[in-house]
Amino acid sequence: MGIFDFWRKITRNEKTKEIEKEKIAFSEIERRVENKRKEIEIKDGKIFVLIRERINVLINELKIKMNIVKNINVEQKKAEDKIKSVVEEGRKKYVESVESLINNLDNLQRDKLEGVIANIDKTFLDFNKRSHMSYERATILIGKEMEDIKNELKVFSKEMINVFDENKESVDLSKSISFIESKLKRVEEIKAEFKKISGLITSLDKEIIDKEEENKLIIEKIEEIKKSAEYLENLEKQVKIKLLEGELKKDFLDLGQLIDFKALGNFYHIFEDKMGIVKSHRDHLQTNFQKDNGENILNLLNESKLNNENILDKIAQINKKKEEIFGDEKSRDKTQELYSKTTKIISEIGNLRNKKSKEEKKGEMLKASEKEISNEIREVYMSLN
Repeated sequence: MGIFDFWRKITRNEKTKEIEKEKIAFSEIERRVENKRKEIEIKDGKIFVLIRERINVLINELKIKMNIVKNINVEQKKAEDKIKSVVEEGRKKYVESVESLINNLDNLQRDKLEGVIANIDKTFLDFNKRSHMSYERATILIGKEMEDIKNELKVFSKEMINVFDENKESVDLSKSISFIESKLKRVEEIKAEFKKISGLITSLDKEIIDKEEENKLIIEKIEEIKKSAEYLENLEKQVKIKLLEGELKKDFLDLGQLIDFKALGNFYHIFEDKMGIVKSHRDHLQTNFQKDNGENILNLLNESKLNNENILDKIAQINKKKEEIFGDEKSRDKTQELYSKTTKIISEIGNLRNKKSKEEKKGEMLKASEKEISNEIREVYMSLN
């Protein structure tokens, strides 16, 4: 009985076993797939041992036949020197190729059966490409011995093809198991992502509730303030401030008419710094006046003798109204600050809800993806009986 005959017998017996179908929960698939993977690995391991033994036999046979080829004296052959040279070169190259083949087979690593077969197949394809020309040249004068090596390789290749064919069902099962395992891994990743998103949504819900409660308290505070006498008094003061601000704007226009900016310009035209003060007050009197309560422009007027009683009265009038406005502003509407807070909170709540909506959509997409992958797993699993 050959090396693989015993395995063929086992394989045939396994195929005759009746498969009993049963319904199982999806959660059971992972455990069953893992068990089946272990069974396949054990089976693949046994086949690899047999392949390893067959490779050792092949290597020994090749070494014996290689020594025969190496020891043939080409010079004793009846042929032209040119032909002998071609044969010698062909033999040398072919021997190198066979030695490389032996080395690659000897270093074959244990893997899934399809991986082992693929590696052997690639090794032989590379060998055939590399050795074809040198084989043809060597066989001009070394026919039978070279053919013995080739036949040995043919027998081995045929046996490997038979091994693959007889275990194709197992190889296909292994591929399906790998597919299911990768999909199950993705399902676990999706569940972890979904759990993270669920945690974030819970956190966002809490933030929204806290913000809504904070906003509710502010609204209540505003309503409470609106009912107070102080609030009504402040409203009256705000109306008064608006009137004073309007009057103040007119007073500045009047002051601008009273000041002779042209005369001031003529007086200070050789003084660059003072000319700058004159121009800034001429163009933006109210803005620059309020920075120092008119001190700068008043000094220039006094120094140039361009000041008068009407200007002084108007400045005094302006400063008095400014003091009234400033005094009343201290009692400004307390609800304004609270309204600003509630506007900001409402905006924050909106942002939180948008963020929550985006996370919910992510979760829906993950669930849809999980369902799709689960269906793929079921279909492949069911096809395996």
